[in-house]
Amino acid sequence: MNMDSLKLKVPPVVVAFIAVMLMKAVALITPGSAFLATLPTAIPYLIVILGFVVAISGVVEFRRHKTTVNPMLKTEATAMVDSGIYGYTRNPMYLGMLIALLAGMFYWSNFYTLLICPLFVLYMNRFQIEPEEAYLQEKFPHAFADYQSRVRRWL
Repeated sequence: MNMDSLKLKVPPVVVAFIAVMLMKAVALITPGSAFLATLPTAIPYLIVILGFVVAISGVVEFRRHKTTVNPMLKTEATAMVDSGIYGYTRNPMYLGMLIALLAGMFYWSNFYTLLICPLFVLYMNRFQIEPEEAYLQEKFPHAFADYQSRVRRWL
């Protein structure tokens, strides 16, 4: 199978779900942390809420600019958004998913679950973000180049 065939094929929410399932599997086969187990049980829920707020703020900004939020429909992008949360991160929806994934470490009281987070970032960079950025560079060459120089991909 050609790895390029995965570009923009798997919806990001599905990738995040797979990451959660992998985190759960890691938690089942590795030792937990006594320290993490002593932390308040509200922590993972608060982190998920933070991730949700970050992701939704990206959706809201796209809606304000009347452009598609569906990453599978990149050709329907009508505007390059660089305001609001997009002034801090070029990918708030994916960053929100990553933040929510970090909550898994606290939920399962297991540091090893964090090993899945870099895999999520690597996958998203290669198969989702890079193709999206190539499209934006083509559609909005000057604006996107300027934006890329001002705002980091993740944080």
